[in-house]
Amino acid sequence: KVFASLDEAGRRRLAQAARGERYGAGEPIVREGEVGESFYVIVKGKVRVEMDDGGTAKLLATLGEGMFFGEMAALMNQPRSATVTTASEVELLAFDRGPVAAILKDYPAFRETLSQVGVLRSEDTLAKLLSSDDEPVPEG
Repeated sequence: KVFASLDEAGRRRLAQAARGERYGAGEPIVREGEVGESFYVIVKGKVRVEMDDGGTAKLLATLGEGMFFGEMAALMNQPRSATVTTASEVELLAFDRGPVAAILKDYPAFRETLSQVGVLRSEDTLAKLLSSDDEPVPEG
């Protein structure tokens, strides 16, 4: 759905900017605090999104096929806010900041959509970190 704000030419440009990556189960993809140069779309498999909560990893989300992560760090030149580790074997499409920047400039609605998702995730993360109960996080 996030790519719905792109027309066919925009989706084609984005597809040309993609590269495939594969990871085995239990492998880290990105680490909290590192510089983000890429964002990722999950083609196959699941990942766990965790944040350091005073020395303990707190599960924020489990993401599956068609979902994406890493967009704010990669697109806004911010440090990664969470560690993402594979929960199974995973196939991803990776999009580097440089090629995507031109697409975002030409498609402001796409940029706005990514920004809105980032804000919603930040609010959700804050709520989970402030939560005192450790209920399982639903898969998304």
